[in-house]
Amino acid sequence: MGSSSPLTVQARSGARRREATKARVVEATRRLLMDGEAYADLSMERIAKEAGVSRATLYLHFGDKRDILAQIAEEIVEQRFALGAEVLADPEIDRETLRTIVTDMTHRWMADAPLHSAIITLAEQDPDVRQLWVDAIHEVGAMGADLMRRHWGDGPSAAPDPDTIGQVLAWMFERSAHQLARDPEDEARVADAVSEVVWRVFEYRPR
Repeated sequence: MGSSSPLTVQARSGARRREATKARVVEATRRLLMDGEAYADLSMERIAKEAGVSRATLYLHFGDKRDILAQIAEEIVEQRFALGAEVLADPEIDRETLRTIVTDMTHRWMADAPLHSAIITLAEQDPDVRQLWVDAIHEVGAMGADLMRRHWGDGPSAAPDPDTIGQVLAWMFERSAHQLARDPEDEARVADAVSEVVWRVFEYRPR
C-alpha cells in the first residue's frame, strides 16, 4: 500500500486545523451566551477574543455571528430532539418512561436556556435559522404522530389527524419549556404537566 502524498497529508492537516478552529469559536460563543452575554450585544470581536483567534481568522470561518449561532442551533437540534427517539418508537411505551423522557428534555432545555433564547430570537429575524428550528420541532411532532399510529392502529380509536396532533404537542413542549420553565422550581412542574397531557392524548379512546 502506497503512502499518502505530502500534499494529501498537508490538506488533511489543514482541514483538521480548520475544524478545530471552528469548534473553538462555537464553544467560545456558547460560553459567552451561557455566561449571560446578550446575543444582541455580542460582537465578532468579543467572540474572537474569547476563542483566542484573530478577527481575520474568525471571518475566514464565519461570515457573522448569525452563522455561528446557526451552527450551535444545528448541534442542539441533533443532540436534543433525537433524545428518546428509540424509546418513542415503541408502541407499548409506558407512562413512567414517557415522563422520564419529557423530564430529561425539560432539564436539558433549562440547562441551555440562554442558547435556546438566542436561537429563538435569531429565528424571528433569520429565515434560514427559523426553518432549521421549525424543521427540528416538526421532526419531534412526526415521531409523535408515528407513535400514535402504532399505538391506536386503524380502528375506531385511531386519531383523525395524527400529524397535526403531533405538531401541536411538539410546539406545546417548545413553548412551555421556553415560557414556563424559567427556574429550577418550574422544571418538574412543567415536565409533569407536559408528560401528563401527552400521555392522556396517547391513552384517549373515543367512546
